[in-house]
Amino acid sequence: MGWRLHAQPADTSRRPVWLQADSLIGGVDAAGRRFRSLVGNVSLQQGETRLWAQRAIQWPDLERIRFVGNVRIVERGDSLAADTIDYDSRQKIGRALGNVRLWDGSVTVEAPLGWYYTQEKRASFEAGVRLADSAAVLTSQRGTYWSSEKKAEFYGQVRLQGQRRYLEADTVIYFRDTEVALAKGHVFIIQQDTLDEGTLRRTLLFGRQAFNNEQTGYSRLEGHPLLILLRQDSAQAPIDTLLVRATQLHLSREDSLRRLVAHGSVQLWQRRLAARADSLRYEQVLHEGRLVREVVQLFGQPIVWFEHTQITGDTLRLSGDGHARDTLWVAPNPFVVQQDTVLQRLQQLRGRRLVGYLEQDSLRQLVVGPNAEAIYFLRDRNDSLRGAVRISGDEITLWFERESVRRVRVQGGVQGTQYSPDQIPEPFRLEGFRWHPELRPSPADLLEENWIQHRLQAEPTRLLTGPLALPAVDPRRL
Repeated sequence: MGWRLHAQPADTSRRPVWLQADSLIGGVDAAGRRFRSLVGNVSLQQGETRLWAQRAIQWPDLERIRFVGNVRIVERGDSLAADTIDYDSRQKIGRALGNVRLWDGSVTVEAPLGWYYTQEKRASFEAGVRLADSAAVLTSQRGTYWSSEKKAEFYGQVRLQGQRRYLEADTVIYFRDTEVALAKGHVFIIQQDTLDEGTLRRTLLFGRQAFNNEQTGYSRLEGHPLLILLRQDSAQAPIDTLLVRATQLHLSREDSLRRLVAHGSVQLWQRRLAARADSLRYEQVLHEGRLVREVVQLFGQPIVWFEHTQITGDTLRLSGDGHARDTLWVAPNPFVVQQDTVLQRLQQLRGRRLVGYLEQDSLRQLVVGPNAEAIYFLRDRNDSLRGAVRISGDEITLWFERESVRRVRVQGGVQGTQYSPDQIPEPFRLEGFRWHPELRPSPADLLEENWIQHRLQAEPTRLLTGPLALPAVDPRRL
């Protein structure tokens, strides 16, 4: 015989609770509270809320029911399953324990412990949470999910794995419809692209706060953020590494364009190049996965170092076609200082604008004009100081070999003075002279935080598995 109970609440504005089971036993527990024990095919209905279990205990005076064994709640498209659920029919709140699983038709949330608020369609989870849908898998220590809004807030060691992007943070707010993630606290993001001939480009991002939109390919980082751009061949051997630090980083990814914009105290490092500026704009143009153009622009009193050469100016642009030869443009007010490591002297060059040519990130030629001026020092056959020259003209060209000046050409309106070693003025400088090797960024400076070094040196399986697996990176070998 089946039992069907109708529990009429004192507040008639609330909907009644209907209970049904194969058998029922009533009594009073040790605390003096009336209870009913229901066994077999237990079901509950309260408005749009339905619940099923193998057995249940009801405390009518408390308006509370405990359901045990393959428990499932269905509420307006949401389905919550667990080993045990304590249901408060007055507040319509369910406390779930053991193998908790929430499903709304497109996303699954799993945890050992959780609470479900049927009126708000909100679920909170603890003791290890996993959310999975077609776009991403998100895990954390605890979290909350709103079914109607398709919004998740996760806390404590959060990990978000997308199809092309991976994110770690202390806290993440994730909107499933738009694939937007807001992250705070020790944020770490990896993006990956496959270029031509199997070349991989991995972008590693670190910061304290981040906004990430997977659908549009846009990311913003704040809190002294760091970018590491790794280019690797098909065997994952390194081709190139770029480090960028700033107050704020903006990244965007489209089908044929990759863009980085950095604001505030920008620092940049590559193996043969380093720079500082107020802001930076970096673009890569792709065609069918092949890099066809690469441009770096620095604004706001930029300083750039190539081995022993420092270049300053108001605006600087470095462009290339993805091959070994690049073009450098600086205007206005370019100033070049090149350290002669043999003579321990500083060669100098200035003018209104500068065009330079590089091969494999090494300077090969600089052309400055108009109103060009130069100071350069002469060596004898024994590499001893032979004298110095101060010269001006419409255009001055310097040729470099292994970062040393090997040839100088002056054209148009040439004027100059040559000095013997004992006649060289001290100090011997052009107007606007600046020389700041101590400001040159290095990997040690840019990777100074312990938590960043820990991420870079971690075992691959501790970060990622599958197509985004990250090889261990030693900052000392960059």
